[in-house]
Amino acid sequence: MKKKGIAVIGRVAKDVELLDGQTVKTRVLYEELCNRFPGHSVITVDTYRYGKRFPVILVNLIRAFLHSKHIFVLLSRNGRTYLFPVITGLNRLFRRHLYHDVIGGALPKEAAASPSLRKQLGRFEVNWVETVQMKEALQEVGVTNVEILHNFKRLPILIPNQLSLEREEPYIFTMFSRVVREKGMDHASKAVAEVNRRAGRTRALLRIYGPIDPSYEVEFIALLKQYEGVVTYEGCVPYKESVEALSRSFVLLFPSTYPGEGMPGTILDAFAAGVPVIATDWHFNGELVHNGITGYCYDWHNMEQLTEWVAYAVEHPEEIDQMRENCLQAAHLYSADAAMEQICRRMGEDGEL
Repeated sequence: MKKKGIAVIGRVAKDVELLDGQTVKTRVLYEELCNRFPGHSVITVDTYRYGKRFPVILVNLIRAFLHSKHIFVLLSRNGRTYLFPVITGLNRLFRRHLYHDVIGGALPKEAAASPSLRKQLGRFEVNWVETVQMKEALQEVGVTNVEILHNFKRLPILIPNQLSLEREEPYIFTMFSRVVREKGMDHASKAVAEVNRRAGRTRALLRIYGPIDPSYEVEFIALLKQYEGVVTYEGCVPYKESVEALSRSFVLLFPSTYPGEGMPGTILDAFAAGVPVIATDWHFNGELVHNGITGYCYDWHNMEQLTEWVAYAVEHPEEIDQMRENCLQAAHLYSADAAMEQICRRMGEDGEL
């Protein structure tokens, strides 16, 4: 009997309010597979807190290989270290169609430093990475079964006549990500406050959305107090409501130097809302944010440039507005439909479902 099922291995964290990129990406793929293949059983092996749940996860992995023909794996660095040997070992026994949908942007450096990881990556039918630079970096260290699959979400992309172009001071800048030091909350706050100080009035405000990392909470509360009246925390927004929340923004700020950054979902959210982005050129941001077209990238070594770009934006609102339709066009490149067509082609190449 042919195995008809589909399995997704990754952090689903059902019934837990997690909005990080890894969890969102895993949930999105699971939902899209359920929608695309309603006649097939689509199951998950939830790796949330795998260190404490390993026996249960091992049993669920074996069940997934017993009952599924197509298996998708989405794991971050630690998950790859602990679970890749188990998953690729099981597949040597069961011979399923095994696909690796890469989380974050750290994999090329990990693979360069680990011959065993490179060998494990070679056992997948494909490793889907989010950017050209990641693909090239993996190929340079001998991992050749690599394709680009852009990060994606099913977002309600606005149409041009839905854009709000009536802007007046103070301009609303937004951050929309996990609230942790490496995402640059302090740099963004300082930049907006400095623009106001130079002007002698409140020209810009910063609104921050996202789950607060426990390790950063005390520091973040102090930051809000320091910049009271300029910076406010707006809580968490489900990813399916991100476009509505961001549509009221002037510009998205993304001064991230987060080590595991890949293709940030927050930039996709901003594009779907027609909101240009000011971002560091950290890792792969430059593949998404094109200067003068969908926003501006600056040298991550020089955070003072963020202040200058914020100042430039408030001085040139018409230039910001001219980029909004470009952002909407870019959003369609990262749509769920486009990504699922690519995924389904790969599954079809591997045989009948």
